[in-house]
Amino acid sequence: MKQIIIALGREFGSGGHIVAQKLAEHYGISLYHKELLQELEKTGEYSKEVLERYDERPINISFMPIPITGSPVSIEQDIAIKQFAFLRNKANKEKESFVVIGRCADEILADNPNLTRVFVMADKESKMHRVMEREGLDEKAALSKMKKIDKVRKTYHNFYCENKWGDSRGYDLCVSTTGMDLDKVAEVIIAYVDAKIK
Repeated sequence: MKQIIIALGREFGSGGHIVAQKLAEHYGISLYHKELLQELEKTGEYSKEVLERYDERPINISFMPIPITGSPVSIEQDIAIKQFAFLRNKANKEKESFVVIGRCADEILADNPNLTRVFVMADKESKMHRVMEREGLDEKAALSKMKKIDKVRKTYHNFYCENKWGDSRGYDLCVSTTGMDLDKVAEVIIAYVDAKIK
């Protein structure tokens, strides 16, 4: 089978994680999201708690260490760099097929010809209701969480990438889940990927 790599960015509450799972299941390939943390944990350099705390987090400039020599690297940055290296190794050296959620994969794997970059979004109402139902929050709390998490994702992505988070020019396909069954959304992406690899 020809290598398939799908880098999926998503707005919080859009259902992007579920869509990513469906894509991985359809192609019978690995899904890398929190699984990346498990891989890094095996190295013993960081604990599970530290990895989860700093995963996909923008750098806090006020807490940057002052280095004696070399370039300053925060924990957030070190964890990000290690994740990027892991993905590049899987994609370019091991030639593995996989779906990856976030982690700037749309740009760090851009030199791989088998990469498809997807962004999943939805309108505010759809996302709010999904978050309310999934996390048992009221409207105000759901909207607040959506805003906070998307801000973190945007800041993280834009720190490492030239292409801006959510900007359609940085993706092959942007899909809205508003009013759509997530199985159908996955089918749309699968049709695109299949057409591309042919």
